Formats: sequence, structure tokens, C-alpha cells
Amino acid sequence: MTGATRRGRAFTSTILLSIPLFLLALSPAAAQAPSTEHGQPETSSPAVVLPGVTVFGATPLPALGIPVEKYAGNVQSLTAEDIARRNALDLSDALFRRLGSVNVNSQSSPWQNDVTYRGFLASPLTGSAIGLSVYLDGMRFNDGFGDTVSWDLIPKLAISGIDVIPGSNPIFGLNTLGGALAIRTKNGRDFPGTSLGVSGGSFGRWNVEAEHGGSRGPFDWYVAFNALDEDGWRDRSPGKLRQLFAKGGWEAAGTALGLTYVYVNNDLVGNGLVPESTLARDRSAVHTFPDQTRNEMHLGSVHGSHQLTDDLLLSANTFYRDYRRRTFNGDAEVTCVDDATGEEVFDAGGRLLHLGRCGGSSAGFFDGAGNPLAGTLQREAAGEDRTTSTRSQDWGATLQLSHKGKVFGHGNRVTAGVAYDGHQSRFNQREAEAALVPKGASVGTLRTGGFETVVDVGTRQENIGVYVTDTFDITERLALTLAGRYQHVRIAIRDRSGENPALDGDHRFGRFNPAAGLTFQVLKNFTLFTSYSEGFRAPTPAELTCADPNAPCNLPNAFVADPPLRPVVARTYEVGARGKLPILDNPSALEWSVGLFRTDLEDDILFTITRTGGGGFFRNVGGTRRQGVEAGLGGAWKRLRYFLSYAYVDATYQSDETLASVIEADGVRIRVGDRIPGIPQHNLKLGVEVEMLKDLWIGADVIATSGSFLRGDDGNRRSKVDGYGLLNLHARYQLFQHVELWARVDNATDAHYATGGALNFNAFGNPIAVERFVAPGAPIGGWGGVRVTF
Repeated sequence: MTGATRRGRAFTSTILLSIPLFLLALSPAAAQAPSTEHGQPETSSPAVVLPGVTVFGATPLPALGIPVEKYAGNVQSLTAEDIARRNALDLSDALFRRLGSVNVNSQSSPWQNDVTYRGFLASPLTGSAIGLSVYLDGMRFNDGFGDTVSWDLIPKLAISGIDVIPGSNPIFGLNTLGGALAIRTKNGRDFPGTSLGVSGGSFGRWNVEAEHGGSRGPFDWYVAFNALDEDGWRDRSPGKLRQLFAKGGWEAAGTALGLTYVYVNNDLVGNGLVPESTLARDRSAVHTFPDQTRNEMHLGSVHGSHQLTDDLLLSANTFYRDYRRRTFNGDAEVTCVDDATGEEVFDAGGRLLHLGRCGGSSAGFFDGAGNPLAGTLQREAAGEDRTTSTRSQDWGATLQLSHKGKVFGHGNRVTAGVAYDGHQSRFNQREAEAALVPKGASVGTLRTGGFETVVDVGTRQENIGVYVTDTFDITERLALTLAGRYQHVRIAIRDRSGENPALDGDHRFGRFNPAAGLTFQVLKNFTLFTSYSEGFRAPTPAELTCADPNAPCNLPNAFVADPPLRPVVARTYEVGARGKLPILDNPSALEWSVGLFRTDLEDDILFTITRTGGGGFFRNVGGTRRQGVEAGLGGAWKRLRYFLSYAYVDATYQSDETLASVIEADGVRIRVGDRIPGIPQHNLKLGVEVEMLKDLWIGADVIATSGSFLRGDDGNRRSKVDGYGLLNLHARYQLFQHVELWARVDNATDAHYATGGALNFNAFGNPIAVERFVAPGAPIGGWGGVRVTF
């Protein structure tokens, strides 16, 4: 049986096995009257449409908000209850399971996922092109070194809600090319009581978490703790999380003050992509190990608001974060050598010979000392240990004023603010020779030489933004929103090694980004909307220091001196509709939304090839495009909760280019319309939960994702990574008033699948040749736990 056939059958079996559960949802048990818990009926907040709230805050800090019906965009939301019902592993897991336009590439630890929304990336990997901004209680959470997002730094238990803001909304500043994530955390006034949970199960995973909230008079407090250990399902892939969240507040006479502290100390191991030939022998194997990341963070913030009048709100926050990231990687480096001398091979220009040209006679090539070679070219693998250390300090403050009133007798809501954030980072990378040591189907490294520093750089970045947004009621049903933000960015780069002073440079970027939107309430529960918005991101330090065609980099994370790049500009067009369909006495029985979007990137930054071959450099190109459709519905009816979310994302290049390649010496030729790798076109999420007996809820989720091209195959010449389908099951039972039991099964059909992949040389092949590397998905796994609340 071929791999494709097996995966196809697994996909089919996933869908077929899910059908009985959805039929069960239509059974008489699902149609009975809803039970109550502590005397109150349960409610549902569908994740695929706007929650059932009166107003929506479309700004980084709390504002007076606007009615949901007047927001010109397909906002999607999750609540604390949505996350808790399915016992999501972390924030990225919760988003992936519920939102059709969110996809995950889990090539590393499950807490270090690459997350895409509408084809735009938020990733913990330094050097990635980040197209999403993330805010935590109004604080910009993107890391100061590369704008990356580390999901393990956000305690899941402390999240009260998440809004996924679509498009290039300028109000959220830098990196808001495809969208923004606005995360809100809990407080003791809204989340009183104490909860203690213990769980365990597959992959040696054990978890203890606790939270407590309360209030007395004007004061409130909330604290949460999470401790998790696991062995991991892959070879030598343990993980450890330690997260602490604390918040205190004071509120009286229209004034609110709060103080938040977050401490995280995590040790994560995720061993990346694996050749398909290795997976055929052992799906738990890793290509090389270790691949360890240690994250430690202290975050403190002060936030407050004052109701100047009933219609005028002043909000402010300030924050400071100290973040340390250390990595240790054991790698297999493939080089081209001369078989007669064993020396590495260089061309006449003194550059290492590209692996794609490594074959045939070595005549005409040279060793590192410039001596001519006369043997035969061959590829050879050697071990290398690599460590990195990143120390980032981030700080900032935002001041915002919000007013609600009338202009010429028409309703009007306006919010204006100024935001500043600064970032200072020190990045160090060291390398050492190592031996390759096979351990079963996996291969580890054993250091044989001393470490040498190859990169030591310091960066400082300052961002200043001034923004305003105004929603004006042209009529009671027709609303116009105009918004804009001027953003200024300064990036300073300094060589700290003393060996590359030409690396030093100062870069400045500034731009005003506008937005406009219209909403029309056709009926009470039916709204049309359309919008246009612009955003931008500044080049990262890795891009800025590798942008000279005369000094190309062999790797995208190398650092050399270079000329500046232009910022990437995004323009998003969106049109859609949303509404509710009440059934009998339930106004939220069916909530739905649909949206069409197109985001064009101008001056996108790609790693292109030099004319001399071998290395590459970052440069601005004509552009790229992400366009598609989002559709979703969800709701609750008696004993039934359900959701359906679908997204079609068409991500393509919009200019002819030649990209640098690890495997192709002459680069990879792309043409207009070629699809961007790693972004599946189709994503479907389907879920249902039924109260089978009093206080016994049983549910299932189905995730179906189409295939995507491998990284390195930007010209779309090779076959895709296969699509996949997953069936996940969950149950919860209120054993006593204060005790809940829960269970969760992921990948119930034990499907063999991959979430993404890349082309590279297999260092352990015989001979060493190009192979498909993929990110294997986790096998079937089950967990259970108990949660005590009082």
C-alpha cells in the first residue's frame, strides 16, 4: 500500500467515523430541554462568528467600543469557555481547532507551532516573515528581535477571550499585514472562585494547573499556575512548562487600576522535519537531536482607565518584559569535498561550492588555501553543535481616549491614541564540530571541538505610532468607519564581536496607513460589510543584514553588512455578511458569517539568488497575494452545541523571481500565480457537543486540510504534502457540584499525516541526495483529568 493510498484511506475513515456522531446530534436526546448547572442554563459562544455581546473593542486598549453590527470585518472570537470545554493544549491549539482560516505547522514542540491566518505567519522561529501582530491586554507581544511570537509564553489558563481581527487593520500597528490577535486575560471580579485540575495520559504528559480569583470592595485579584511535563511522542522530545500569572486590580468611582505579572520558565524539545524514508522505518524517529529551546520571561504591566464622563473614557498602560531564549541544536551539515584530499571545495571566486553542483571531477576547483583539486566531487556529512542566546528587553506605553456622542445629530464613536514600544536585544550564535552518533533510527551529536562565536550582534528598535478611528452613523442602519495610523520605526544594529564593524547601521521607516469601512444592517439580524485597510512591517535584522547581492549569505539567518530594504506594505479588501437566525425562544440558535478577502503585499521581501550562484540575499520584489473566502456558522439549540468553519486561501507570488535554494545551484524559478509553499488552500473545521445525559457532554471535532507545496518547491514542480483529516473526541461529566471529570482523544483514527514539509539533502542517505522532509503529525493520544472548583 502506498503512502498516498494509506493517507487517503485514513482521511476517508476519519470522515466516515465522524458521521454517526453527527447523526447522534440529531437524536431525540439532543432535542430535549437543556439541563441547568447550579440552577443556570449553559450558553454557547460560537468561535466562528462574533460573540453575542453588545459592543466590540476594535482597539488595542479598552474603549467604549462599537456595536458588533457596525464593525466592517469578519472578526472571529474564542472565549475562556471555548478553550476549557475541549481542554486545548495552548492558544495555538485552540485557534487551530476552531477557526477555518487558521492552520498550524507543528514541525517542532507542540508549544512552538508555526500558525498561519489567511496565509500570514506568526512563528517563534527567528528570521520568519511575520505577518500577524499579537496583543496581550493591549501590550504588543511580538518579540523585539524579529517580531516572533512564542506561544508557550502565554498562559492558556489565564485567557478570558481572544479576538482575531481580520485584514491590515492599521490601528494595531506593525506586522498587521493579514490580521491581529487581541488576547484578554482574566481578573478576579469576572472570574471568582478557585479551581484545581490534574490530568495525564499519552506521551508521558502530566499536568497540574490551578487558578483563584476574587474581589472585596474596590479590590480584586486573580492568580493562575500551570506545571506540565511530558516525554513527547517523538524520540528524545521531552517538554516542561512552568507558567505563573498574577493580576491585581482596584476599581471605584469610574476609575480602574491594575497590575499584572507573568513569569514563564519552559524547556522545550522539538526535533523538526524528518526524511520520508526515515519515517517509513520509524514514525517517532528524528533526523538529528537535540533540538532544545529554553524560554524564560518576566513580564510586568500597569494598566488603568478613567471615565471622565459617561461618554469619555481615558485608558493607558505601560509594560516591561525581560525575555531570554537559549537554543541548543545538534545538526548534520552536508558539504562538498574532494575525495582525494578530503578538503572542502571552493569555486574560483573563493565561495563554497553549492551542493547542487557537487558531482563529477573537482578539476577547476580549489581547497580553502587556494590549491587546485584533481579528485572527484562528493557530498559528505559531518556533525555540528550550534547554540544561540537571545536576550531581549521590551518596554512600552499607550495612551488612548475614547468618546461616544453625536455629530450633527448622528451617532459617532471616536478613539485616538499614541503608542510607544522599545526593544533591545543581544543575539549570539556559536558553533562546534561534533561526531554523529546513531541511536536507533535517529542520530545524535557528540561535541568533539570547542565552540567558536560566528554571530554576536546587538539591536535596538523603537516604534512610535499615532492612531485614530471614527465610526459615524450615516443612518441608523448605515455606518461609516474611517481610521488611520502613522507609524515610525527606528532599528539600530551593532556588531558586538569586534570583527565586523561594517555590520553597524541605522535604519528608519515611516508610513501613514489608512482604513475605511461600511456596514449596512439590512435586517435586525442581517448585516453587510465592506472595508479597505493598509498596514506594513519593517524588515527584520536578519533581512537588513543580508540584503547585498555583492555579499550574499549562505543561510537566511547570517549577518553581514548591506544596503537597506523598503518596508513591506499590505493592502486588504474585504466584503462580507453576518447574521443570526433565532429558533423559537433561542436568539443564538444559529449565528453565521461569510467574508471574501484579498491582501496584496507590495515590496514583499524574499530570499533571492545571486548571479554568482551559491548564496542569496534578501530583496524587495514585486509582491505576493493572499485571497480567499471564510464561512462559518455555530450556535446552541437545547442540548446541542455545534460549529462549522471553512476557509479557502489562495496564496500566490505576483512577480517572476529566482529564489535562492539549498538544493538548486541556479535557484528556483517562480512565476506569477505560483503558490506559496506551506499554505493549504482548503481548511474545514466541524464540531458538535451533545448532552447525552444530565451533566454528561460528549463531543467530536473534525479537521480536514488540503495538501500544500513543500518549502523549497516555490515553483510548484513537485508533488504536494498530502492533505489529511483528523477526528478528535472529548467528553466531560459533572460528577458532583464541584467536581468535573474530562477525557480527550486526539487523532482517534490514528491517521498518518504531515502538516508541512521541505526539500533538503538527506545527510544519512546512500548516496546523499535530495529528499522530501516532512513534519509528522502526532499519533492517536488520550488524556483524562479531574477539575475541582469551589
